[in-house]
Amino acid sequence: MDLRAVSRRVGIAAAVVTVVALVAPYALISGAEYADQLAAYYASGVVGWGGIALFSLLAAVVIASVERGNVEPGTLAGVAVVLGLATTASAATWALAVEPSAVFRDHLWLVWHAPAVVALTVPVPLAAGVYARELLT
Repeated sequence: MDLRAVSRRVGIAAAVVTVVALVAPYALISGAEYADQLAAYYASGVVGWGGIALFSLLAAVVIASVERGNVEPGTLAGVAVVLGLATTASAATWALAVEPSAVFRDHLWLVWHAPAVVALTVPVPLAAGVYARELLT
């Protein structure tokens, strides 16, 4: 098994799945009465959902581009680890800052959405770390 290739694929997939899960309430919850509540939900935390999505997608792009050779691979692998950690940290601060609103009563699964997003971000820095270790050894 090529651990380097597997960790690369896992890191990219985890980053993309994180973004898909992050925006799921927009696709699943409709109604004008929930618009303001969803906006407040996503704006919680230090960087909000936009920062989480940015860090996650940027980590996926960096992990995918390490093998291209435009920049020294060790440097990009390190950047991928830092971006993965930033993704997880920003998701954790967002999840801790979320305050339940009326939308949570009507959509009980939303209570577990923020913790699920945090859990989905954890493989990003782990895979990036394994990838960097395999790349540098």
